[in-house]
Amino acid sequence: MFTGITQTTGTITQKKSRSDNKLCLRIKTDGPYFSDSQLGDSIMIDGVCLTIVSCHASWAQFDIMLPTCDATIIKAYQLDQVVNLEKAMLASDRINGHIVLGHVDGTAEVVDQQMIEETTLLTIKPKDDNLMNQIVSKGAIAILGVSLTVVQATQNTFTIGLIPYTLTHTNLSNIQIGQVVNIETDILAKYISGGKND
Repeated sequence: MFTGITQTTGTITQKKSRSDNKLCLRIKTDGPYFSDSQLGDSIMIDGVCLTIVSCHASWAQFDIMLPTCDATIIKAYQLDQVVNLEKAMLASDRINGHIVLGHVDGTAEVVDQQMIEETTLLTIKPKDDNLMNQIVSKGAIAILGVSLTVVQATQNTFTIGLIPYTLTHTNLSNIQIGQVVNIETDILAKYISGGKND
């Protein structure tokens, strides 16, 4: 379980397919982010919960099943791409964001970007319109693993606001119109809707 508060960013240094229907991904950080990590630990990468299969103080390696690749933006990753990283929370941690499971519900496209003073407003359209049943104004949502508040929700799009701190500390500073992102709706919304998307 995670909180959606990105702890650092990393860079993809290796991406290769394996013969056993898996993708191998290696991510490097500027500092010793993985120094207290162990094999089997969960790390959320751009909203996807993955398991460490090999690590060093400044890098970690992950094996990813092809269904996960197909359901997320991982299949489109490029070398040197920047990703958001968060370690699984401890029972004693504060939940400064919201409860994020790292189980991506789908992908969505950024369809509009506006600036209001120092806030960047992004309008996003889920690929699966049924996900809008679990997205409400003032509710929580995770975009690329970042806990955000929905400013407004329409029938098929929603808008979130990014403050300068979020832009500085996540890869959302690089986001552009037309970009596809991972989204995870709020777990409370899932329970209220009975876990159904229709």
